[in-house]
Order: sequence, then structure tokens, then C-alpha cells
Amino acid sequence: MKTSISFGLMLMLLIPGVSGQVDVKTTELQLRVCGGLWNAVNDHYVYQDFRGHDWKAIGAKYQARIQGVLNNDEFYAAMQAMLGDLGDEHSYFQSPAQIKAEQAVRASQYNFVGIGTLMIPIKDTDQAVIITVFPGGPAALAGLRSHDIILKVDGGPIREKDGRSRTMGPEDSVVALTVRRPGGPPRDVTLTRRRVTGALPIDYRLIPRTRIGYIFLPTLLDETVAVQTREALRKLAADGPLDGLVLDNRMNGGGLGKVAESVMGFFAGGLQGYFISRTSREPLQLQPEDVGGSQTVPLVVLVDVNTVSFGEIVSGVLRVSGRARIVGGPTLGNVERLRPYDFVDGSRAWIANETFEPRGQANGIWEKTGIVPDVSVPTRWHEVTEANDPALAKAVELLLGQKNKPPSIVF
Repeated sequence: MKTSISFGLMLMLLIPGVSGQVDVKTTELQLRVCGGLWNAVNDHYVYQDFRGHDWKAIGAKYQARIQGVLNNDEFYAAMQAMLGDLGDEHSYFQSPAQIKAEQAVRASQYNFVGIGTLMIPIKDTDQAVIITVFPGGPAALAGLRSHDIILKVDGGPIREKDGRSRTMGPEDSVVALTVRRPGGPPRDVTLTRRRVTGALPIDYRLIPRTRIGYIFLPTLLDETVAVQTREALRKLAADGPLDGLVLDNRMNGGGLGKVAESVMGFFAGGLQGYFISRTSREPLQLQPEDVGGSQTVPLVVLVDVNTVSFGEIVSGVLRVSGRARIVGGPTLGNVERLRPYDFVDGSRAWIANETFEPRGQANGIWEKTGIVPDVSVPTRWHEVTEANDPALAKAVELLLGQKNKPPSIVF
């Protein structure tokens, strides 16, 4: 289920009503961008009823807010809030600085000073959980692993008020973390911040005492993910055919369509559905590529509430194609395809432009239901480790075809 409180409303609570006067030219530019955003949604938003919202009234509200009182940071937050008022929880707005940062991520040009992890907040807490650790970084050298929970940074919150992670800071500076392994006690770890560069690594390995491979995909935004997946499949099958493969999409927040299509193409081919806009019907046609038997290896895909967007489409398509069973919990149901719309100040909006019609199913069905697992074993990333993960254990059991408990999983 989607939250009933829109992201836009939450952002509005954070936007000051008045920040002081700004110059006339700035205000004029902001109004042009606001008008461009309004027109883009009005002309291209896939839901012609604007999900039951009065788009004209929303536009007028934000135009009134702009009148000479919002600095640029507040203005860009307001434009995100304007999109958020549509309530689809998918469309979003980017400032020029955010576009630059995303472009670097897409090109695998991670370049930051910190502890070398990718982590996300844990809902309804002030904590965060690690989903990926960069090899050779401070966190890896200190023994931090995926699933570890960050409780405190330097005795305080994990993020600044502006959302910036407090694990980042000057190179060679020291940061103290309080962390906890799921099921274990808190412990303190002191790290020295280092510069971290390169692509976001994907985790892959063989399940111990089996010929079952495991690949974890945290995102489809990084353009190297497909290349890394291809290499993972080659290495996993290097010593002989696999008996099965677990593709873990539980923390996959989506990303680029071309990356998603490449990943799906390792396991399936042909027509898998259509992307449908107000005026067009575009087929999703996969070009198959077999890597180490990937087109025929028995496949289980793990999903849960953090599987979003193209993460959901990849998972659902692999089931529709007859290639995979789904294990885990229901996904969010946020599968519209977004299109970019650029504005005169260098900002950009990503607007839900198309819904997805899976092969043989109704258009937009996954937007309503999410991806419903074949076997329901909900797991939260911050509640388990690889050794006691019930969804992963169920996937191995299905792939081994055993009715009894599968081998204990210790990575």
C-alpha cells in the first residue's frame, strides 16, 4: 500500500513561508520554470484526471508562493512539492546541482569522501541500514557489512537537517559510528574518512555447498550494473552450470530503462508488454543474451516493499515470461515510466508519462497491486543477515526442490 500522505505535503512542511525578498529577474525566471513544469504535467502526465487533483489550483498555489520571496533552494523544494501534490510518489523534480550529481552516478563516477557505503533510512526511525559496501573503503576495512544498522554518527543523528549524511566530511577526518548487526548488540566503530571513487559494486556469490548463484541488484541507475551482472553470471558459471540463481531486488529502487532491459535480456527475450502513454503504445521487446546458461537456469527473484519502479518491472516481467518465481513481500506498486522535461534554468522534471501493460494482463495492473509474490516471506533488510534470511532460504529451498529445510546459509 502507498502512504496516504504525499511526498509533496511532507516537503511543504519543511519549506519556510517567507525567506525575504529576491530580485525581480530571479522571480521572473522562477515563474517561467513553474509555468513550464505546469505545462509539462498538463500536456504529458499519464493520468489525464491528474489522479483526482485540481492541477489548475495546484499551479496557482505555487505561483502565488513564488512572488519574490523564495530563494533558489526553497524554489526547487517547492517545485518538488508541486509535483508531490499529484500523489503518485514517483514523479520528481531536480535542481541543476542534483542533475549533475545524478549524471555522475549514472556514469559510475562515484566520487565522495566518507566511509564507503550506500545506505538508506529505516522508515519511522532515525536510523539507516547499509545495503552496499565499497570494497577497500573505510567501512569494508572496519568489517562493516550489508544489513548493518547505523544507529548514531559522532553520538548524534545520521543526517544533517538538509539530508546530507554525517558520515561524509573532510578527507582523513575521524568519524565515530554506533552500529548494530541485526539481532546483535550495539557497538562503536571509529573510521577515518577516505575518498571513494568508481562504480557502485553489486554483490554476487555462490550459496555455500550448492551450485546456486546469488546476485544482489541495489539499483538500475548506474550504467555499469548490466556490465557487472554479465560478469557476475560468467564467474558464477565458470566452474560448471548453475543449478539455480537468486536475483535479489528487495532494495532495488529502479533507474534507467536501458539498464533494466539489458538485465532482463540475460534471462528472457521477446515481447513482454507495452508502455502506454496518452498517445502511444511502445512495446517492451527484449534482446536475449545467454551468459553461462542464464536463459535457462532456474530463477527466483526476491522482492519487498523497497522494490520500486524498474526494479518492479524487471521482477514482474521475469515472472510473466515464465522464467522466474517471486519470493518475498508485495512491492510498492510504482511502475510508471518517467520522462525528462528540461527547463530554462537547467532544472529538470521527471514526470510519469507511461503506464506498463504486462503481456497478457491489464494496463497499469502492477500500479494497483504491486508485484505480489508467489511465496510470501516478507523480510526487512535491517531485520536479517544473509545467514538467517527467510526469503533467501525459501528461494534456495525452491531451487533445490527440497521439502525439508535447505542447508544453512553462511556467506
